[in-house]
Amino acid sequence: MLSENEPTSARIENSSILILSVIFIALLLMAICAVSVMVLNQLKGTRPTPQQAIPAAALPIVMPPTHFSISLPVILSESDSLSEQIWKVTKIKLLGYELDGQHYDLATFTRIDGQDTVKGYCMNRGWDTPDIGTEYLLNAEGIFVPLVEPDADPLQRFLKIKS
Repeated sequence: MLSENEPTSARIENSSILILSVIFIALLLMAICAVSVMVLNQLKGTRPTPQQAIPAAALPIVMPPTHFSISLPVILSESDSLSEQIWKVTKIKLLGYELDGQHYDLATFTRIDGQDTVKGYCMNRGWDTPDIGTEYLLNAEGIFVPLVEPDADPLQRFLKIKS
């Protein structure tokens, strides 16, 4: 009789191991799926969508200097007087300067003490052209800006041509 029970007990032990293995694998797969869903939801929730507003606390306090435009006044040293920076228009040639296939008005400027002469081309097409004798201030960026601006329309600005 003992020999008849041995195959039955071996089958019972093998079938219980098989059932436990299947249950373990099923639980393991369910756990992997649950963790994957949680990770995906967390990743999905952290990305701002175009409809969401960025909270003010998330904005940086200090912005890079490329975002700011600072215009400082011209500070003249003791050797430079204001008269050295003032220039007057002595000649204007309409469309007399070509740059990259475009034609610009060309102005000749003479320093008010009469020693130096430079040329500049217009920066704002369509703006009023100044009369001969109009005084301009040459700023540090090499831009001629009118000293007196008319109320109606702004006068043309000129960029100094480097010689």
